[in-house]
Amino acid sequence: MTLTVPDPQVAAGPLKLGIIDCDVHPLKLREHQQRGAGVLSYLPERWQRHASVAGVQRGGWAGGDRPRPREYGQRWDTETPSGGPPGSDPVFAAEQLLDKYEISAGLLNDLGAFQSAGLKGQPAGFSAAYCRALNEHRVDNWLKQDPRWYAALNVPYELPDLAVQEIEFGMTQFDEYSSRFKQIMLAPDNLRPPGHPTYWPIYEACVEYGLPVTFHVQTGNRPTPSGGPSYYLEEHNDYAAMNFPLVASYIFEGVLDRFPDLKIVLIELGWSWAVPLAWRLDAAYRVLGDEVPHLQKKPSEYLRDHFWFGTQPMEEPEEDRHLDEVFDAFYDAGMGDHLMYASDYPHWDFDEPASLPANLSLEQRAAVLGGTAGKLYGIDLLPGQGYEVR
Repeated sequence: MTLTVPDPQVAAGPLKLGIIDCDVHPLKLREHQQRGAGVLSYLPERWQRHASVAGVQRGGWAGGDRPRPREYGQRWDTETPSGGPPGSDPVFAAEQLLDKYEISAGLLNDLGAFQSAGLKGQPAGFSAAYCRALNEHRVDNWLKQDPRWYAALNVPYELPDLAVQEIEFGMTQFDEYSSRFKQIMLAPDNLRPPGHPTYWPIYEACVEYGLPVTFHVQTGNRPTPSGGPSYYLEEHNDYAAMNFPLVASYIFEGVLDRFPDLKIVLIELGWSWAVPLAWRLDAAYRVLGDEVPHLQKKPSEYLRDHFWFGTQPMEEPEEDRHLDEVFDAFYDAGMGDHLMYASDYPHWDFDEPASLPANLSLEQRAAVLGGTAGKLYGIDLLPGQGYEVR
């Protein structure tokens, strides 16, 4: 797929830039517990009984791991008309997000999987069964409802053999809907650094099926490298701290040499940190590079070539020009063509497509809003839909 921007002088009607939203959150945990059509109904009877006794998420406050101003950090207006929790109704979510902003595709990233996929206080069998239930529920209740919904495949990533089985199942057993799974989801608080050979079978399967590996912030037992903070405000500002060890592990463990086609997406983990980290990695490598003779290029080149970034949460300096300067540095470092729009719907810090910096060129804006994601995920942009250039 190549990105083309229509000439405003010859385009029929207003010029619109296609949009792909790389971070939409369905199925908050309150909905997971529902009997009948809820996720638990997709579990085998043995694990339904387990969930009824032990629950899906261990401990924590109602609505998250710390008290929050709003349950799960949602926008006030995202409760469904029937009173259902945010992210529980694909039709209502499509109206609020896809229709309103003329979005070509929304990628569904299920945060509810992290508590079980990562074996946080759950039996291994339940972890695998719960990921399967989430994926089946996703197909039946979202992908079949609207062709604009795409999804991340949930896998029990701390059980690599079972994770590979789930990847193979998801990519082959959902008929035409298998092609609508566009990435797998991992959390940055793995039991081991993500470059550890334990996880390599998962990466091999991802390369085989052309699936990026996607990391998203989590609110589990260890939401920051320093443990769980006391306040949601503190937690929210600490998310990007997970990036440094995550990126370094992939590079220095040799994962990206062993799997040169592996692509890694960092969602809701920021992007403004990437250029300073590239400097730090290269500076350390100049002194300590003998420790990792297997590397075939500079660390910054791995970061530039293998990692993609979601825009949300957008940096918000008091002076807009400072954000423009950070974007310029990001593009100058060669990372700008790996930046993708993400809204974080239905959370309170939702970023709409108009939130991008004003100094982006037309081509840069078109790439960030949808062109880059379309190329990475193989998703076509809908003609005549998107952000209107004024």
